[in-house]
Amino acid sequence: MKNKERLIIFIMAFLMIFSVGTAIIIKTFDYIQSQTDMESFFLVAIARILTIVGFLFIIIFAFLKGDFRNIEKPKNDILDLHEKIENLEKEEKKIDKS
Repeated sequence: MKNKERLIIFIMAFLMIFSVGTAIIIKTFDYIQSQTDMESFFLVAIARILTIVGFLFIIIFAFLKGDFRNIEKPKNDILDLHEKIENLEKEEKKIDKS
């Protein structure tokens, strides 16, 4: 993978995590202002922090696993499989006619 592609993927991942994280933080502050019960606040805050960390973990794991290396491969595999299936169907029709 080229450095330019890695940079684009990193920027996209960062923007996604940043936007989700910002929304979660804003909602958490709104929740703080409306609640007086500290136990429920901590549970909600922990759940929201774990959500942000979860998004980050999934993207880092996918990147390290190599899911972004060749994003065209699944498409090409499906097209090749479709072509093989069409060829087999044509051969079966030829056999049936004979």
